[in-house]
Amino acid sequence: KENRNIIFRTMMKLLALLATATALKQQPKALAVRGGGIDKAGVVKAVNVAWGLYAAQMLLVPSKIQNDHFEEKATKMTDFAWRGHGVSVAAGMWALTKLDTEDAFKMAMAWVAGIAIACPYNAKFDLFGTYKQKYPMHYVPEILMPGLLAAGFIANRAE
Repeated sequence: KENRNIIFRTMMKLLALLATATALKQQPKALAVRGGGIDKAGVVKAVNVAWGLYAAQMLLVPSKIQNDHFEEKATKMTDFAWRGHGVSVAAGMWALTKLDTEDAFKMAMAWVAGIAIACPYNAKFDLFGTYKQKYPMHYVPEILMPGLLAAGFIANRAE
């Protein structure tokens, strides 16, 4: 029953975020004239900034990312896995910079959606196993991922 309540609250938060994103799409003319709004290139940059922060932690201080987000303490093996993932994330970031904006945008959105399912929501809802995440730090990816996807939704609708 507690899991259902958590899922319901999370879904309501996501619904509120989506409603906010939809409302933001209706930007005032003054804002549009001044170059406001969200575009696909900006979303790709935002994804790369977010991934850059995660990749730096994974490569330089892998124990920190484990210990900040999960009750289970870092080990030599989790450090090994986080570092390997950090290399993959850094390579993906580089690849996004080599694609044209449209392809980079599509790849970035697919990447964010995939990571959201495989990581923070997997941990939150025990999709592929049971994990004891540590709050409040684990709220960061739970909010970041739908935020990036909402920005992508707005950018995609703007064109």
